[in-house]
Amino acid sequence: MKAARPGGSAAAPPALEELSAAVVCGGRSSRYGSDKATARVSGRTLLERALDSLADARERLVVGRAYAVEGARFVPDRRPGLGPLAGLEAALEAATGSWLALAACDMPCLTPAYWRLLCAHASGCQVVIVRDPGGRLEPLAALYHRSVLGEVGARLDAGTLSMRELVAAVPAREIDAAAVVAACGPGVLRNVNRPGDLEALERDGCGS
Repeated sequence: MKAARPGGSAAAPPALEELSAAVVCGGRSSRYGSDKATARVSGRTLLERALDSLADARERLVVGRAYAVEGARFVPDRRPGLGPLAGLEAALEAATGSWLALAACDMPCLTPAYWRLLCAHASGCQVVIVRDPGGRLEPLAALYHRSVLGEVGARLDAGTLSMRELVAAVPAREIDAAAVVAACGPGVLRNVNRPGDLEALERDGCGS
């Protein structure tokens, strides 16, 4: 696990029940070919499954498109077309908690154990993020402290839209893939970009 740079929240790590939670679903699903948020696996939509992983959060938000999901509040994207960074801004502005769990709607294998792992490391930083087995950061399955909102807004104003560049610019704590696999299993970070990914998920489940 990579230590956070100086700065950030010094408070004790939050419990999952203290988090605000948001699922971003404003993308165009261009690789999938249709609205993947409503695609179903084992009777639940991808959006519902992402929200299910955050059922214990203090509140759940759906950011981007106005999907009706019981127990979740819709938050419109104030800057449509600017990608997930704009979704993060909208979610942070709407959230009532100090920490926000941000998930993409196409990550149906996330679990409460995953979010509890991130919560355990949420101290002395503004972001808690996982580096996947391929070495890439997962900014759409991460925790963000509300104090990062100013940096997010400034980057949107400047047209600097990369989520990973945001993470590089603020105090962030990285959790490596081995710790995630040990706590949550190897398939927790699976996502669905194409119809074939959904077919594989139906066949294999989240265990691989």
